[in-house]
Amino acid sequence: MTPLETILFIKNLHKRYGTLQALKNVSFEIQKGNIYGILGPNGSGKSTTLGIALNVVNKTSGVYSWFGGTMETHQALKKVGAIIERPNFYRYMTAK
Repeated sequence: MTPLETILFIKNLHKRYGTLQALKNVSFEIQKGNIYGILGPNGSGKSTTLGIALNVVNKTSGVYSWFGGTMETHQALKKVGAIIERPNFYRYMTAK
């Protein structure tokens, strides 16, 4: 049996907003071929964790890598589809 490919690796991720600690020592690994869910109450850091991995929120410390670290985040995200709770609006664009 061959080992599963690591899609996303997160280790010791921390995020602070001033005095508020949004993430503390978050670590996990997502492997190809599995289905994962991140569960927790409002304010527990689910969207912040995904925002960091998707390069829309800056981390305070820790590391993450996509596809075993074989490609930069920008390139890796071309292979990933994600919708997070916080929409990012482009103020210069309209629905029309």
